[in-house]
Amino acid sequence: MEIFIRKETKEDYDQIREVIKSAFKAMKANEENDNEFNEWTLAEKIRKSEYYINDLSLVAVKNGTVVGHIMFTPLKIKGDVQNYESLDLAPVSVHVDFQNQGIGKLLVQSGIDRAKALGYKSLIVMGHPKYYQAFGFKLASNWKIGLDTEFNSKYLFALELVEGGLDGVSGIVEYSPPFYNENGELI
Repeated sequence: MEIFIRKETKEDYDQIREVIKSAFKAMKANEENDNEFNEWTLAEKIRKSEYYINDLSLVAVKNGTVVGHIMFTPLKIKGDVQNYESLDLAPVSVHVDFQNQGIGKLLVQSGIDRAKALGYKSLIVMGHPKYYQAFGFKLASNWKIGLDTEFNSKYLFALELVEGGLDGVSGIVEYSPPFYNENGELI
């Protein structure tokens, strides 16, 4: 199986939407209402915002067809005295027909490598512990980074892209605006 990873283009958007819908509907079989929050709408909101980073919006292509997708967006870690810049990894998806073939891992590792090459110091992700720990992510609470001042999320992880990339960093994660609803609540 030959998989090619590259930046997404406008021509990919319809295929990306189908990949994301397939991946997340497989995980949320009961969710049928497209008007509620969904990951494909989030990807589209990010793309239309100033927080979109085309260099870090990647697709996995097999035989000319998009079979996987990943996005990284800027986020802030709001400390008591200062704010710190980081990146959020979300969403990542692989079409249900191509899951469990290593495509997601290839997308995540490619994204990590590109983020490093672009000079970013750290990544934050909300996700499954075993999956992300395989890439070197550690609990964000190790740095006192959290969604609130309790710093106790067992699903929030951080990765230093450079040695010491999170030295002295602690605070509350603030995602880019597309991640919030009209009431300012994280979606």
